[in-house]
Amino acid sequence: MRSMKLVALGALSLLALVGCSAGQPRIYRVAVDDSNLRLISTSSCFRNNQLPTGRSNSTETGFRAEDEWVIWNGISNDKGEQIEYLDLGAQSFKVGDAPTITVGNLIEGTQKTFSALRGVQEPISDSYTHARQTQITVKFDDYSASPVGTIALNAQYACIKNRVGCPGGPEGTPSDLAPPDAASCTTSLSFVARRIEVQQMTAYNNNP
Repeated sequence: MRSMKLVALGALSLLALVGCSAGQPRIYRVAVDDSNLRLISTSSCFRNNQLPTGRSNSTETGFRAEDEWVIWNGISNDKGEQIEYLDLGAQSFKVGDAPTITVGNLIEGTQKTFSALRGVQEPISDSYTHARQTQITVKFDDYSASPVGTIALNAQYACIKNRVGCPGGPEGTPSDLAPPDAASCTTSLSFVARRIEVQQMTAYNNNP
C-alpha cells in the first residue's frame, strides 16, 4: 500500500514539472496530544459503566504522538466547494472500551474539515444484533505553515433486541455476556502541525 502511494506521488510530480507545479499535495508533520485516549476517566466509556480495576490515577504532560499527514485537492462539488482528501495512513483509535475507530482510507472533506462514518451490524442468529458506529472528524483551523486543529472521535455501541433480550439488557441477562466493546464514548484530541516544503520529486511516507 505504501509503495503504491509513493509511485502515485512520483507520477503526479512528473506531471507537475510540465504543468507549473499544479496538483502538489500538502504534506504536514503533525504532533497529536492523545492524552485524552490514555487517561479516560469517564465510567460510561467502559463496559458495564465501570472503570477498569487496578487503574492507577496517573497524570502526564508534554508527550505527543508523531505523525505525517497529506492533503490532496479534488474537484468541486455541486455547491462549488473544493473537495479535499486527507491521508492519515493506517490509524487506530481505542476510546475506552468502545468500538475501535480505524482509518485505512482517504477521508473526504471540504472547508478544512474531514469526516468519515462507519456503521456495522452483527446479527446473533435471530436473537439480537450488535450495532457499532464509529466516526472521526479532523478539522484544521487553517492551512498555514503551522496550523492547529482537532480530531473528534465518536464510538457508539448498541444492542438491538430481536427474538430475545440483549446480553446485559433489562431482562436480566448477565452483563458479563456482553461483548468486550459494549460501551459508547466520545473524546477530542488536539494537534499542531508544520508544513513540509517539498520539491517536485519529493515522495511522502504517512507511516514514519
